[in-house]
Parts: sequence; structure tokens; C-alpha cells
Amino acid sequence: MRYYIGQALGVLVTIGVIITLQLKNKKQMLTVSVFVNILSAANILLLDELNSGVIVCCVAVIQLLFSLWHEKSKTDVSLAEKIIFMILYVAGGALGIANPIDLLSIAAAFFYMLAVFQKKEQHIRLFLLINLSTWTIYHTILGSTAVFAQVAGIISSLIALYRYRKSDKKVE
Repeated sequence: MRYYIGQALGVLVTIGVIITLQLKNKKQMLTVSVFVNILSAANILLLDELNSGVIVCCVAVIQLLFSLWHEKSKTDVSLAEKIIFMILYVAGGALGIANPIDLLSIAAAFFYMLAVFQKKEQHIRLFLLINLSTWTIYHTILGSTAVFAQVAGIISSLIALYRYRKSDKKVE
């Protein structure tokens, strides 16, 4: 039963990733990403165990909440916050290393952190493309349906990068 619930969550993660990347507004992208990361952490936990993948997803939720606060208050992320989140991702990910594949979750987290710190939506999508590629390898090895989320996310990211390429140029 645990396995099937985990796989079902992987399907929900897929839908969430596709929606996130097609949103035009950064605040909307960050909000949906909170839920996607919660579902992703639960997916990994149900299919494997408490490992670095679960930990980095939890750190991502915290980072997203901070980023949403910055968006609402129209403030920039400080250098101290960037350093703290980098340490949290690396240290938290390292604490959860159960096997060599878990190093991929730390690498993916690094690109996710960079994505969330971006101001422009197109830059977010670009770093998420790298993040999704790394998670694709991770979930393929894990045998999770969340691999479909990553592949769909890569396709969705490429579509969104193409689709919004002109609108970002007009804003600049």
C-alpha cells in the first residue's frame, strides 16, 4: 500500500511540476512549488526512506516560504540567507546520504536554490531545467513515477522558455 501511495504522489508531483513551469508570475510559481516539494518529499519517503532527497525537499519548502515573503515585502534575498540555504542544502543532504545516488539530490538542490533566488521567471526556468535533469537521473534509479514529473518538467520548461522568451525581452 505504501508503494502505491508513493507512486500516486509521483503522479501528483508530475502535474504540479507542469503547472509550475507554465505559470507566468513568480509568486504563483513559488506557491505551487511549495506544494510540489511537500509531495515530492512524501513520494521519496514512501518509496525509499528518510534520505537526502527528503531533506533537500524540506529545505526547499523553507527556502520557498522565505522567497514568498521577500516577494510580498519587495525585498531582496541577503547574502547571508543565500549562504545559510547553501549550508542547509549541503549539510542536510549530507546527513541523509544513504547511498551514492543521494549525491544527486544535493546537486539538484544547488540548482534549485539558484533558481529560487532568481528575479526573472526565465532565469528560474533555466535553472529548474538543470535541476529537473538531475532529479530525472535520481528518480530513474529510485524507480519512482516522479521520473515522469521530471521528464514532463523538462519538456514544460523548454516550452515555457520558448513561450515566454518575447515577454521577458519586452519587460527589460
